[in-house]
Amino acid sequence: MKELKNRAEIVAKLAEMLKKFDLELNPYDTDVYLYYDEAEKTAELDTFVNVGGNSWLNDDHYTIYTDCEHHETDFDFFDNLDDLADAVGIRKEELIKKAAKYADIDVEDVAYYEVARFIESDDKLMEKLHETYKTYLDEMENDYVERADYIISEWESNEEEDYCE
Repeated sequence: MKELKNRAEIVAKLAEMLKKFDLELNPYDTDVYLYYDEAEKTAELDTFVNVGGNSWLNDDHYTIYTDCEHHETDFDFFDNLDDLADAVGIRKEELIKKAAKYADIDVEDVAYYEVARFIESDDKLMEKLHETYKTYLDEMENDYVERADYIISEWESNEEEDYCE
C-alpha cells in the first residue's frame, strides 16, 4: 500500500473535480491523472480532456478516474413535471399553460418535452433550472467525498481501474 502524506487534500480535490464534472456535463472524456512523488510521498492531480478517447499524456502519471462524455442535460435530473415545476419555481398548472401557449397546442396535449422546450426558450428559467441542479449537487457533497476516498483507496492499494461513470 502506497503512503500518501497529503491524502486528505487529494481526496478533497478529487471530490471537487467529480462534482465539477457532473455540473459541467462535459461532452468529452476527461481523465484524472495522479502524479506521485515517491520521495515526498505526496501526490498532485491534473485533468486531461481526452477528445477521441484514445489518447493520453506520455508522462509518469496514474489514470485514477475517467469521467466519460455526458449525454444528459440538466433536464435529465428532473424526471417529471412536478419536479421540473419545482425546479423553476412555477406551479405545475401554470407551467403547463405557458408551455401550451409556447408550443401552440392544447393544455391537455402538453407533455414533458413541450415543457422542457418552453423552459429552454427562456434564459431566466434555464438559470433557475441550472441553479436548482447545482443546489442538488451541493447536497450530495458527502457522496462525492466518499467516491473520491474510494478512488484514492483503490490507487493506494494498487488496484487501479480505468472506468467511466
